Amino acid sequence: MQIISINFDKVLGERKKPLEVPLKVQTSIKIKEVKEEDLNLTNKKEAALSFVFEYAVDYQQDQGTVLLQGSVLCTGDKAELDAAYKDWKKTKKFNPEMSKEILNNVFLRCNIKALLFEQEVALPPHIVLPRLEQGKKKSKAEEYIG
Repeated sequence: MQIISINFDKVLGERKKPLEVPLKVQTSIKIKEVKEEDLNLTNKKEAALSFVFEYAVDYQQDQGTVLLQGSVLCTGDKAELDAAYKDWKKTKKFNPEMSKEILNNVFLRCNIKALLFEQEVALPPHIVLPRLEQGKKKSKAEEYIG
């Protein structure tokens, strides 16, 4: 399976009120729908699947939210795509290996986008970012950079 594109259809970043302590952040990702697609590539039709997703970052106690909705377009072996589509129609689940690849790509793109929108609406980052600290001595293991 090959991911052709990841597109966003809806992007929302909102700070609903001044932030209060303690601040709890919860992220979620859902595959909402799977659609069959036909790609027209240089005089050749190729089967594809479109995985419609929703990625949300919720700042608990209704303080803020970031919502990203979109789709991942994948192509590959027709039998594998057909099996995934049939599984989705029956159980709303599909091959764990395919699921892992799709969700990891969505997480990568959405985490970066979410950080940008959080900055724009003055929400703290939803993931822990690295920080420099003054005066701490590193152990040999921490000095390793390879």
